[in-house]
Amino acid sequence: MTEPAILARCIATTISRTRVNVTTEGAAHRAISAALTAAGIEHVNEARLTASERIDILSGSVGVEVKVGHSRRDIWRQLERYSSLPEIAALVLVTGTAFPDIKEVGGKPLTIVDLSRGWL
Repeated sequence: MTEPAILARCIATTISRTRVNVTTEGAAHRAISAALTAAGIEHVNEARLTASERIDILSGSVGVEVKVGHSRRDIWRQLERYSSLPEIAALVLVTGTAFPDIKEVGGKPLTIVDLSRGWL
């Protein structure tokens, strides 16, 4: 079993090397899922964590949240909720929104992928 922080970095690297269509979250999500599948990274899309919490992608205990066009405050609140769950050991935020380089949320590793970099 891969250490969650290492798996999160692997996921982030895979995504950062992919040109992701950021016109909608759905398009971005599909491109990211396809990239993870092509890289051999097992994952579940739209994984139910609790009765009220569903994360975009779950790979082992690493949650991946895709956010296009949301406020940093809303994104942070969602990450805080996910980090409080025992099923999540690390998080990857994939966003087109400028976000501070924060390394953890709720005591759990956070890796941020800037979707605009894939187009540079």
